[in-house]
Parts: sequence; C-alpha cells; structure tokens
Amino acid sequence: MRLAGYAVFAIAIGLSAAAQAGASPLDIAYRADRPSLRTPTPGANTLLPSRLEEFEPRPQPIAVGPASTPIAVAAVSKSITVTTEGEPKLVPRPHVLDVWERVRDGFALPNVEGPLVAHWQAWYLNRPQILKAIFERSRRYVYHVVDELDKRGMPTELAFLPMVESGYNPMALSSAQAAGLWQFIPSTGKTYNLEQTELYDARRDIIASTSAALDYLQWLHEQFGDWQLALASYNWGEKAVGKAIERNKARGKPADYGRLLLPEQTRNYIPKLQALKNIVANPAAFKLELEPVPNLPYFATVSSARDIDVNVAARLADMPLQEFLALNPAHNLATISGNTRTQIVLPVDKLESFVSRLENYKQAPLREKAAKRKKGQDLIVPVTYLVKADDPLTPSLRQCSTCRRVN
Repeated sequence: MRLAGYAVFAIAIGLSAAAQAGASPLDIAYRADRPSLRTPTPGANTLLPSRLEEFEPRPQPIAVGPASTPIAVAAVSKSITVTTEGEPKLVPRPHVLDVWERVRDGFALPNVEGPLVAHWQAWYLNRPQILKAIFERSRRYVYHVVDELDKRGMPTELAFLPMVESGYNPMALSSAQAAGLWQFIPSTGKTYNLEQTELYDARRDIIASTSAALDYLQWLHEQFGDWQLALASYNWGEKAVGKAIERNKARGKPADYGRLLLPEQTRNYIPKLQALKNIVANPAAFKLELEPVPNLPYFATVSSARDIDVNVAARLADMPLQEFLALNPAHNLATISGNTRTQIVLPVDKLESFVSRLENYKQAPLREKAAKRKKGQDLIVPVTYLVKADDPLTPSLRQCSTCRRVN
C-alpha cells in the first residue's frame, strides 16, 4: 500500500526516474513520513481516511501559497531556515468565539522556512480528504488541548502536534506500538504514569494522555531551553538530541535545531507542524474554508462506581456507539470497569440526561419490586435456611434449592 502511494505521489509531482532512485531529497522527505497507523475501531467512516498514506492525489497540484509558484524539485535542500525576526505580535483577545482564532492568538514558536515546509504544505493541500479527516476528528478534542496549553502558558502551535503524530485519531497505533493522540510508546507512557493494563490503556485516554504529553513537553523545554529542540526530542528522544548537540559542539558548530544532523523523520517533524500552522493561520490564502470550532468545552466527565457495558453506556447517553468510543477510546474491553481511575467522557449537552438515565437504570429493579408489591404479587427472594435435625421436611423445604441440613 505504501509503495503504491510513493509511486502515485512521485507521478503527481513529476519526479523523474532518476529522482525516484534516490536523487531527490523530496522523495526522502516523503519516505520519512511516520509508520503507517492502523485503527482497530470497527465501523470507521470510509470517507475520512485514518492513515496518512490513504489518499487520492488531484490531477493538478494545488499551489503552495497565494503566489501560485510551483515547487522546484531540484531546489529542495535538506537544510531548513529558522526565522525569528518580523513575526507578528498577536495580542490575545478575551472574547474569542472560535478555537482556531484562539490558536492563532497564541502562536509563540519561531517560524520555520525552507523547501521541506513548502513540500509538506503542498502535501497536505493536495490531499483534501486527509485535511478533512484531521480537522473533523480534532473538533472533539482541540478545545481541551488548547485550554490546557493556555493554562500552562505554552505555545498554542502545540495543538497541531496530534495532527502530525496521529491525525487526531486516539486509536492510532504505530508499528513501534506508539498509541493515542500523542503517540506515547509503552515505556514513556509508564514514565508519565499512563496506566497500561488488559482493561485500560491511558495512552488513548484523551484527558490523561494530553496532561502527560504537556508534562513531557514542558520538561523537554526546561532541559533544552528551546521549543524546537524540545519538539525534536519528543520525536527522536532527549538522549539522542543531546548527543547530536554534543557532536556539534565538539566540532565547533552551532548546536541549534537547524544545524543538527537529524534522522529523516525528525528532520521532517517540525516542517510538518509549520505547514499545518501556515494553513490554519491563513486558510483563505489556500482557498480553504476552515469550519469554526466553538470556543467552549466539547466534553465533560462523569464517574461510575460500577461496571458498565459500552453499548449500554452509549444508549444511556443517546449516542452512536462509534461516537461514544471516540470519546472513550482507552478501554480495551466492551465493559468499562468501575475499578479503574478513568471517568466516562461525554459531550457536554449529553451529560445531564446520561446521569439521570444512569440513575434510573440503577434503580429500575427496585422500582419493579415495589410495583409488584403494590399489585399484591409474591416476590420470590432467595434465602439460605439451616435445616435442623428435628425439623419436619415439608414440601416447601424439600423443594428449597438453597437449604442445607445441619445435624
């Protein structure tokens, strides 16, 4: 599937046979895309591809920017340029109605420019189905992510990170067993207290994994004092980035992000994020209409002390099962265990009715008994009776299934 994708992509951008053989850094950049992501959730919407490799390229490539200048394949370089001067100073507005406006107001990362950014910008724009899938899925989660970033004073561009990591798909699972929106591998998940059991995988829990990812990113930023190095470390590992910095210093070279020798995937990591930032910053320039996301919480949580089947929970919430699972993807079984620390996540407008229905669901057997008593119906209640040696064995005792004789 991926090899076919490479071939189609090469034809779409007009690469020569020699370029496909390895001469073009653009080809290398494409092959540096993340491992394929599989989505075990049944009944996925076929119109919204869950893997970045599933695409139908348009016959005519969309222009990279407003100037409609085609990408010059021969000019693509492995290097990128980091620019910090001339960035707009955005003043946060207190009453923003759209989450994407809120994201734009919180931009704080230095912009990255260069051929790789242009490549990934064109890559996304030439795949409208992929962009649609990413933004459709993000609608459930992006308010929570942006709100958590704001609370911590972190750059709002980091809300694009789950787009790069998983396409905002909480069920994404890479070949390296990285899971969830933020693609935690098992070991890093354990380091950040993301429980992984047969019942529950907190790496897929929207709330827990977001908190852990932001904790990790903050720690990386404290270690390196630089958000670009922190992002490179999130992708490649802090030890690997630290060694790359030491190698540059030993050779008397600058040790900033743009000068480090990075593996292909990490070299493309920040350019992908920058490409998405450019698209969201000015969608009209690319003839895109970005549907507003209300700047209000999409979901809330409720605790349940008892086990509950996911099908029952979805019915009580009056939600399609697929939508319920999209908000509660961390459960590995069909039953949400009351023993886990997790909570049930529901759309805000479903919470009150769910709590009421759940209470009625719990009390239904008791109300049925009360109704039977009013009608004068006999209730058969199982009891345990200790039969003494001198008790007469009446017909009722002979038929008692829970009685046992004591000598």
